Amino acid sequence: MTAQAPPATVTRKWPKRAAYAGLAGAAGLAVLLPTGTAGAGWFLAGQVLDVKSPRVYPVRVRARAGNRITLTRTPDTARDIPLSFVWATGHARLGTVLSVDRATVTREVAEVTRGALVTGLRGYTSGYVFEGDPRSARGLPYDEVTVPGELGALPAWLVPPVEGPADDTWIIAVHGRGAPRGEALRALPTLAATTHRTLVVSYRNDEHAPPSHDHRFHLGHTEWRDVRSAIDYARSAGARDVILMGWSMGGAAILNLLREWNHDGFLRALILDCPVIDWNATLRMNARQLNVPPVWTWTALKLIQHRLGVTGRDLDYRPLAAKIDVPTLLYVDHDDRTVAPAPTVEFAHAAADHVTLVETREAGHCRSWNLDPAAYEHRLAEFLKSV
Repeated sequence: MTAQAPPATVTRKWPKRAAYAGLAGAAGLAVLLPTGTAGAGWFLAGQVLDVKSPRVYPVRVRARAGNRITLTRTPDTARDIPLSFVWATGHARLGTVLSVDRATVTREVAEVTRGALVTGLRGYTSGYVFEGDPRSARGLPYDEVTVPGELGALPAWLVPPVEGPADDTWIIAVHGRGAPRGEALRALPTLAATTHRTLVVSYRNDEHAPPSHDHRFHLGHTEWRDVRSAIDYARSAGARDVILMGWSMGGAAILNLLREWNHDGFLRALILDCPVIDWNATLRMNARQLNVPPVWTWTALKLIQHRLGVTGRDLDYRPLAAKIDVPTLLYVDHDDRTVAPAPTVEFAHAAADHVTLVETREAGHCRSWNLDPAAYEHRLAEFLKSV
C-alpha cells in the first residue's frame, strides 16, 4: 500500500485555549467550532474520529542562531523537559530551556533530524522526541516484519534483546491515537535490555497500514483486533506469553481486547502509559478547556456513540478493573491536559491488588519519560524484572 498523503497544514491563528489543548495528543481538540448545537457537535465529533483531520501548527520559530531557537511561548514550549519540534517537512529534538519572556521561549536545539529549521517556520511540540527507526534513533538492531491483520498487512518492528538469547515471552508495544510507531522509541532501550523480544506494532489507519472502511478512529473499539493479530503473530512465532504495553489510545485498544479475550494465562503483564480510561470524561475535559458549551459536548458524545455503534458505558473502562488479573504498571500524570487523569486513578484503586500506579505532575500526556527519563526507565526495568 502506498503511503498516506501528509495531513493538510493549518496555520491560522487559533484562540489561545484551543491552540494549547492537546495539539499532538491522543484525544486533543484544537478546533474553531461553528455556531449551532448540531453543527458544533458534528464538527467536534469529527475532530475526535476523523483520521485525516488537518494538522495544526500553532508554534512559530521567532529566531534561530546556532544551537539556540526562540519559539512562541506556550505551556508546552516553556516546559523544561525533552521535547521535539515538528514542522511539515522536518523534525528536531529540543534541549534545555534557556530563557523565557512574556511571549517567547528560547531553548537549545539538541539535534535537527530532518529538514531545515529556520526562522518563520510553524510547527508543534511533541513528547515523542525521537524520529526514525530503532536503529537510526536508538542504535538498536531490529527487523521490519509484517503482521497479518483483519484488514491487511500491518508493518511492525521486531526488536531482539540486546544481550543474550531471547526467551519465549514477547512484549507487544501499541502506540496512541494519531501517533507513529516511534512513540515507543523512548522506552525501547529499556525493553530491549530484557530477555524478551519486542514487537512494536501498527494498526488500521496508520501510515502504510490498511485503512478502516470509514477512515475513522474507533477509539480502540476495532483497533483491538489488530492488537489481537499481533498476539497471534507472536504465538505463531513461538511466544509462550506476552506483555502488552500501550500508550493513550493504545491502552484503550488493549482494554477493549481484554473485554473480548479470555487470555487463559497467555497474558503475563500489562504496562499502560496515560491510557484513555474514560473517553466521556476525556472529551468533556477537552471541551471545557475550549470553553465549549456543555450541550455541544453532549451532542458530540452522542454522535461519536452513533458513529461507532457503542454506548457511553462502552467508552468507560473503569468497570473493567475487576477483570485485571495480571501485574500491571500504570502511569498517570495529574497535569495531563489531553486525557482525563482522574478515571485512571480510580481504575488503579479499583484494581489495587494487581496495579502499581506511578503518579507524576507537570509532565503532561504520556510524558512521564520526558519528565525524568532515568526514573521512568528504572521503574519500567524493575517491573519487567518482577514479572
